[in-house]
Amino acid sequence: MAKQWNQLERLDHKALKKLQVEREKQALTQKASAEKKRIAIIAGAVVFCLICAIAFFVVIRNRSARNKFNEERAELYKSIVVEATGKTLARSLGDWEKVAKGFVFTEDYSFKNEKDGFLVVELQWKNLLKLHKNSELLVQRPTLDEKENKVNKENASLVKGEVTVSVALDGRDLLEVEAGGVVALGASGLYKVLFDNAKGTGEIVVKNGLVEVYGKSNPNKRVKVSGFYKVIFKNGQISGPPTQASVIQYDWR
Repeated sequence: MAKQWNQLERLDHKALKKLQVEREKQALTQKASAEKKRIAIIAGAVVFCLICAIAFFVVIRNRSARNKFNEERAELYKSIVVEATGKTLARSLGDWEKVAKGFVFTEDYSFKNEKDGFLVVELQWKNLLKLHKNSELLVQRPTLDEKENKVNKENASLVKGEVTVSVALDGRDLLEVEAGGVVALGASGLYKVLFDNAKGTGEIVVKNGLVEVYGKSNPNKRVKVSGFYKVIFKNGQISGPPTQASVIQYDWR
């Protein structure tokens, strides 16, 4: 009987030890699983922080790039009065006001000279508009490329009187000067536009270089005018082919 009890005790001891081992194994497994979850949570948090940091960096960089793009674009709209003598006036939408050398503008602006006035506007690419006495000129905001910060076109409109246009090397084929429905596009050199708004007549005289002239009603039909030649126009129509011009009769300041 004692022998049987000893056998039962040994069996119970083995079963208890086996159960203890299994419980310890389960505990270790649970601990390992909990550790993996903890590590996964920490790793996820780190990855999330990295993603947030990268996203923040990208947003800041894009914002900085956009701000720089907008600042550079704003500079391209600027034109400046580099010379103003006598009675020179200017206005955007309101009344005419006295304008002086150094005046910077970024919107459409009209300029007017009295009988003793002379004014020079420098555009973005150094093209010059020299407005003579008893004259009025509208300088329009340049047309910029939609995607890049570059000037695609510069425009001015002579309301009356006389303007001398000096085309810079960097400003070739950019500036169009309109008067009475006729447009002069300077490829190079120095030319002059004169317009009598009361009669609707005018002329475009080229001292040197090359200018393309066309009527706004028919922009595909263009006349090339070179140095020492001019074209006459009336009521928005070019009167004929270029004719020789005595350029010394004109004021080329």
